[in-house]
Amino acid sequence: MQHAERNVPFYRARFADYGIRAADVKDLGDFQRVPILTKDDVVANVDGLLVGAGRPLLTRKATGGSTGERTVFYRDAESMARNFAHVLRNHTWTGLTLGDEHCLLWGAHFDLKAQQRLANRVVNFCLKQRYLDAFHMSRGSMGGYLDRLRRWRPALLSSYVTAATTLVDHICESGLPRLEIPAVATSAEVLFPEARAKIRATLGAQVFDRVGCREIGNTAHECDAHDGLHVNAEHTVMEIVDDGGGAVAAGTEGAVLYTSLGNDVFPLIRYRVGDYGTAAGSATCVCGRGLPKVRGLRGRVTDMLVTANGTKVHGEYFSHLFYDSASVLEFRVVQESLREIVVWLRLRPEARALSGEEDGRLRRAFVAMFGPEVQLEIRVVDDIPKTASGKHRFTESRVSTGAL
Repeated sequence: MQHAERNVPFYRARFADYGIRAADVKDLGDFQRVPILTKDDVVANVDGLLVGAGRPLLTRKATGGSTGERTVFYRDAESMARNFAHVLRNHTWTGLTLGDEHCLLWGAHFDLKAQQRLANRVVNFCLKQRYLDAFHMSRGSMGGYLDRLRRWRPALLSSYVTAATTLVDHICESGLPRLEIPAVATSAEVLFPEARAKIRATLGAQVFDRVGCREIGNTAHECDAHDGLHVNAEHTVMEIVDDGGGAVAAGTEGAVLYTSLGNDVFPLIRYRVGDYGTAAGSATCVCGRGLPKVRGLRGRVTDMLVTANGTKVHGEYFSHLFYDSASVLEFRVVQESLREIVVWLRLRPEARALSGEEDGRLRRAFVAMFGPEVQLEIRVVDDIPKTASGKHRFTESRVSTGAL
């Protein structure tokens, strides 16, 4: 806070506007008086958020833009090293030790392109990290991926949730034996219970959830107790707050705010990225780690659909709905308005169309949740497009808050 007040033009002006002095912020109660920083604030004030003096060599980065305009931000070498240290620590929670094989089924083009640089190739060689492209998962490519995974025998597979479940579906449809990977760590998308069960049954003995955002880095990771996620508290302050910006009670859902502690050149304070999560209590985890915890993230605010009376519907509702279907491999639900919903479905190869029974069951479920006036369009397609960053958005609401 004091660093931002002294050295960052944006915060110096904002604190003055709100009558805030960094020296008066003594605890989290005081901290909650600090106004929330939005993505729009960052997009409009990139230069003002940069440290004003003594600026080291900077690296320009940007988000994938999966939920809107790409957000530009900056890091220096120290902040990148701090984040990398937390990544390595989180890997050890899955059982990975330095020298073990680690495979990443990843899709963000800027990540994969960066791995071709000499410095990253050296790091990957030393850490025994290998990449498979989650952007190109055809039947042919997945056969090759499985051959390599069986040959490499990784101790850890890191993957997008959808990339992992797509590989699982290929294994099951082809009648192939399960992969014996000790641990799978998923990220970038919500890990619903059904997806966790599928991955565990076919790919790995244990499945670990991980959350973060590109502007901050790794923010929280599951331990082997599998009872919530530990916040990387040396690296970030993670708050779950109500609409007024105050902390919610344990077990209550709210908006996620991040404050970066390791990036002095482009500090983000009480930064709202759009994630929605559930607060945890203060009890120490059975694993013995003293780091604070969150119950988990439930997706982006824009991933939550709304009914005509303002009730928010989690993406997990649709996960339960579609994973019970014998025909559906993948789904996407887009709410165009309070009364219009489009459902995109990718079916199993043997199912050319939804049966009348399945179609009727889905329509009844949507009417029960959204009311009899809902207009539901079901589109069966060969492929559901991913976002620019390679993520699959299971649900998306295009209903503005002003429509409620």
